[in-house]
Amino acid sequence: MPVQVLDSPPIYDQLDQTPIQEFYRNKKVLLTGGTGFFGKIIVEKLLRVTDVEHIYLLIRNKKGKDVYTRIDELFDDPLFALLKSQKPKYRHNISVISGDVSLPGMGVSHEERQTIRDNVNVVIHGAATVRFDEKLKMAIAINVNGTKEIIKLCREIRDLKAVVHVSTAFANCNYRHIEEKFYKPRISAVNACCLSDCLDEKTLNEITPIILKDYPNTYTFTKVLAEDVVKNAGQDLPIVILRPGIVISTYQEPIPGWIDNMYGPCGINVGAFSGVFRVFYANLVAQANVVPVDLCVNCLLASAWDISENKDKYTETPIYNYIPDEDNTVTWNKYLECGFKYGREAPLSKTLWFPTFTVTSSELMFKILTFFYHLLPAFLIDTGLTLIGKKPQYLQIYRKVHKFCNVMTYFSQNEWTFTNDNTRRLWASLTSCDKKLFAFEMRVLNWDTLFQRSIYGLRQYVVKEDPLTIPNARRRWYRFRIYHNLTLAAIYIMTIYYIYSKLLNFF
Repeated sequence: MPVQVLDSPPIYDQLDQTPIQEFYRNKKVLLTGGTGFFGKIIVEKLLRVTDVEHIYLLIRNKKGKDVYTRIDELFDDPLFALLKSQKPKYRHNISVISGDVSLPGMGVSHEERQTIRDNVNVVIHGAATVRFDEKLKMAIAINVNGTKEIIKLCREIRDLKAVVHVSTAFANCNYRHIEEKFYKPRISAVNACCLSDCLDEKTLNEITPIILKDYPNTYTFTKVLAEDVVKNAGQDLPIVILRPGIVISTYQEPIPGWIDNMYGPCGINVGAFSGVFRVFYANLVAQANVVPVDLCVNCLLASAWDISENKDKYTETPIYNYIPDEDNTVTWNKYLECGFKYGREAPLSKTLWFPTFTVTSSELMFKILTFFYHLLPAFLIDTGLTLIGKKPQYLQIYRKVHKFCNVMTYFSQNEWTFTNDNTRRLWASLTSCDKKLFAFEMRVLNWDTLFQRSIYGLRQYVVKEDPLTIPNARRRWYRFRIYHNLTLAAIYIMTIYYIYSKLLNFF
């Protein structure tokens, strides 16, 4: 399928190295989480824009695929098309290290650990389980113990220049105003790990709600514990913490609108466009703390440069809240409006029915609409499928949809404010050339452009529909709209006729 380029990223003169480029020149980077959504952008940006000498990717075997199969699949992504055209020999700068952050010593062999000790200069720790419903024992193993193992390894590296720990803006979501500082967790990371080690999984699952208390899920809870690890075990290291908001598709580089998942708000759009997701529970005037992944990565790479240059100036670990700037915020209403606006421009080729979407801030209304828009139609369709000898499936689909709704509701109903003074200061410290090359200024971001690119990107890279199918999809969308309106008209007529007949009998 051809790569759809909505806009071309800027072309930079590589002859004169900028300060950030100069920092990465001839450096060797260890990256965890390099096969994930965030990690892919880091790899692509480093290889394409800097003269980084080598990137070591810590990768685990997964779903029957060894690390070498996974690395081959990684670079098959259209995300790397621009890199391949500009630097065809990029694979010479990549090495795979077999390991798993949830294991003691990350499961890395003695020889490969020695390679890291002797060669690596920059460590970027992005590996994490982002499943909100992950079992607490596994979430602690990956997000907390994994961070502990990384910091332990960092202390062994001979020439360490910078470490970046990727957290989340919602690590401290039990507060409504979040500053760029450490918050003391209810239970320390050390005690949480001891608790996980002492209790079997069944027992730990039973008491998880008590442990989480005012945290919505195991992801946010274990991410604040990971920050506690950084605070206590990372002292004296050149380490920073990046806290991104809700990360969505790329804004500009290397392909506008690229994304490879349906997490969070992007899942709402895909579900709505397909005609499956028809009602959502949200506070429309609340701020949607969404940020494009490429700008997040630029901030991350700049923060590593800054800590290397200015470590002695910091009395504590710098933390960067990377969220929409207060001078350029966006609401959930704007996000959803743009989603439907651009979703109509580029509808999906395969939908169950004409997409309609109702958003309510009333929990009662949400439950009523869920019954009539989701459960009742699903029950009727499954009953019909059963009668003709086919397997019912729609109630099962809606169980997954409602599970997703429950996950998103906490973030779409509540509202937070953030300080981002460190992020603003970091941006101000960049040269004009670096501001072009590693742009992450949220005050100038055009939300309409981002959301348009996101919608087109979801269609192409997640749903895997060729842009050439858009004209036919639009014609199909118009037909479905006619059928939908005729169906509604029939229902209204029958309802009015029924009421009219009852009134005649009554009088």
